[in-house]
Amino acid sequence: MAYSWIVAPALVGLFALFANIILGRQVLKRGVIFIDLAMAQIAALGVLIIQLSVGHADVPFSSKLLASWVLTVPAAILLSYLERKVDQHLEALIGLLYVLAACLAVLLVSHNPHGKEMISSLLNGRLLWSSPSDVLPVFGVAAALFAIQVWRGSWLAGRGFYILFAIAIPPLVMSLGVYLEFACLIIPALSVAALNNRTMWLGAIVVGMVGGVGGFYTSLIWDFPVGPCVVLSMAVSGLLYSVILSGVSKKVASVASTPNS
Repeated sequence: MAYSWIVAPALVGLFALFANIILGRQVLKRGVIFIDLAMAQIAALGVLIIQLSVGHADVPFSSKLLASWVLTVPAAILLSYLERKVDQHLEALIGLLYVLAACLAVLLVSHNPHGKEMISSLLNGRLLWSSPSDVLPVFGVAAALFAIQVWRGSWLAGRGFYILFAIAIPPLVMSLGVYLEFACLIIPALSVAALNNRTMWLGAIVVGMVGGVGGFYTSLIWDFPVGPCVVLSMAVSGLLYSVILSGVSKKVASVASTPNS
């Protein structure tokens, strides 16, 4: 089939969206918006280190994943500690972690002839070129988070959330890239923050899928990087959904407040 190649990217995107809706709700509740950017950049730094250590040769996915976890898990332990000690400035410290990791990444590749290409790949992702082997890790993350939410919800609500986040983010970042991962985490969750559990899920999936399909199509037609296209498309989708939701809510409130004749 001519379009069979699109199945793997579509599945990766769908499972990643599902996982990020679960994580995104917790991020908004905790008010640690920059944690995804920080963890994603730290994971990307781990990938860069392992790539540079073996040259520009293709590095196995498992090696990239382990290299990312070596950095993200200690960072998560640090954030869990800081949450107890400096809650008032936690968001600022998380933002600082992101900047430090980004600067280290730039310095590491500054003298590498393929440095710009490596940085671009990690920021923009490789969703469009996903293969069937890329589906399983992202599905595993989504399935594990779903099981935890259903049977061990306290793990997400407690300080163990940081560890779960650190483990879940690297597989997502390696497929989506730093920009798209952040967008998938924040935009759907933010667009439906005022809704209850059942309608929240439906709204978040609608925002994510409409934005994903629109960005995907834009990338294919105009040959733009898929990551930024989906980010911008999802932002528009989230904005439109929020405006429509606000209008519907006001109309319902107006009807409810009108006395019966």
